[in-house]
Amino acid sequence: MRCKIFFFLNLLFLQALPQKKGQVLLDSLNNLLSTSQKTISFERGNTLNFLGKEYMNESDYTQSMNCFSECLAIAEKLNKEDLRAAAERNMGTIYFYQHDYSKAVQLSTEAYKLFERENNLSQMGLLLKSLGDDFMKMGDSTKSSSYYSTALSIFKKIDDWQGQASVYANQSILCNMDYQHKIELALSAKRIWDVYHSETVLPAINIGNIGVAYLDIVRYDRLHSTKPSSIIPGNRKQLLGLSEKYLTQAINISESNNDIENASYYTGVLAELQAVKNDYKNAYINFRKYQDVTDSIYSQENKNKIAALESKRAIDSKNQEIEYGKLQINNEKRTMWFLAICVGFLTIIGALVFRQSLNRKKTNDTLLRLNKELNEANRLKVKFLAILSHDLRSPVANLFHFLQLQNDKPAFLSENEKAMREKRISDMVKSLLDNMEAMLLWSKGQMEHFMPSFTDLKVEALFEYIKKMFSDNPDIILSFELPANLTLHSDVNFLQTIMYNLTANAVKAVSHSKGPKIVWKAWYDEGKNYLSITDNGSGIHIEKLRGLFEEKNVDSSSHGMGFHIVRDLASSIGCSITYKVEKNNGSTFILCI
Repeated sequence: MRCKIFFFLNLLFLQALPQKKGQVLLDSLNNLLSTSQKTISFERGNTLNFLGKEYMNESDYTQSMNCFSECLAIAEKLNKEDLRAAAERNMGTIYFYQHDYSKAVQLSTEAYKLFERENNLSQMGLLLKSLGDDFMKMGDSTKSSSYYSTALSIFKKIDDWQGQASVYANQSILCNMDYQHKIELALSAKRIWDVYHSETVLPAINIGNIGVAYLDIVRYDRLHSTKPSSIIPGNRKQLLGLSEKYLTQAINISESNNDIENASYYTGVLAELQAVKNDYKNAYINFRKYQDVTDSIYSQENKNKIAALESKRAIDSKNQEIEYGKLQINNEKRTMWFLAICVGFLTIIGALVFRQSLNRKKTNDTLLRLNKELNEANRLKVKFLAILSHDLRSPVANLFHFLQLQNDKPAFLSENEKAMREKRISDMVKSLLDNMEAMLLWSKGQMEHFMPSFTDLKVEALFEYIKKMFSDNPDIILSFELPANLTLHSDVNFLQTIMYNLTANAVKAVSHSKGPKIVWKAWYDEGKNYLSITDNGSGIHIEKLRGLFEEKNVDSSSHGMGFHIVRDLASSIGCSITYKVEKNNGSTFILCI
């Protein structure tokens, strides 16, 4: 995140001199020094201090450092702590500009101690603010925040609105990606500077940083994590509009103040904004403006660093040519690195987008598969519950009807008949319990996956199961015909359920017949096993038989639930069913396994 950090300069002007700007004031101060004798005096030291600040305003750090060094020497000889503190504070400012922050901290701390002894709250606040700037540049946000808070309390105590505004502005930078708090603090500083105008570059930088904050929300995709508010719009277009508004204001103010560096910086940011808006033509134009000015500024900064390290007033022309050539090479290298980083950044973004697309496709495929599995599981559960309902209903209904018959006419029964009926009730209950236990045990094994499990089965055991399940119907002749040791390869539970339902339907069919009879047969023919059930009932209506062959949902057994169960289970184990119905002469169903 790119933001300009403020370094607040409280520039005072000599009361004896008129307030002038730029070269005119420099000439006046230099004339004053040249006409006076070069003596060690407070007046000369004070004039050197103000001359150094004017050179610093003009970004001529070589001359500025020379003035402050001479001022510091005079202050130490005269033992003037206030003048010494002012010189050290200003020298710390130059080291800050040259990115030697440890040296800047050292000088600012020494100056603060001197002003603290004099209880000069105004200067103490400024130096605490400067120390906050130094630690911010050094990446120690904890110390920086602490110094800013202390400086702000001092500025509020002495009603220094300019100082308060400068602290608010830099505190906003410490907020990083907390854009709500960041913009609130920056706007607080702006409101102060709108009332208490400042001759420094700080208001323009603050306005520009507001524009940068709005741009960062968009270009770093922070809109989804930033809650919309009265100062932060909820859409991309409005954010870019506010960013462009504040960046343009910052550029205009900087240009009107002849602040070339900041005007160039925010022109470069504006170019980035225009690129985000796909306005590449204007983005290119503004980027070229920014690049041209930046090249010039870098050249000046290089000369200032050399001057600060060597404390020379001038550098000969040959060294200037060498440094200029190095600067050109460095600028070309920086441009190449910048382009390489941009290409790499775009490549990474493209790879991330492609990867996100693949992940989204994979997720969608997984969801479709899971939905399909869920639908299939729901369908199987419905089928399973239908089987339980159908197969338990018939024996329970038989028992209920038998008990009801006994209760309705108990007087017509002799003691022997009562004993026989009680025995039959006991046998029916035992059969029902065995039936329920068998079905529940089977259901327990089928709850997770309702799928058949094929094993070799003896037909004799299957017939014994049917005989046992329908032993409570003594009036019906239930017979079985099968060759010895005939086996089948199928699922025992599925096949038993099919046979049970067919037998139950046959029992209903012969319930009103004379001499009711049901015959189960088994045989082997041409590599296939067959089972058949024949009854001598009145036949089955064709509407009920449709349940064997039509995919149709039903609600109860009175609508052919048994045939639907038979159809579905037979399909699961690969069993085909054929039938033959003769009116008033019974029905035959044949299972081919």
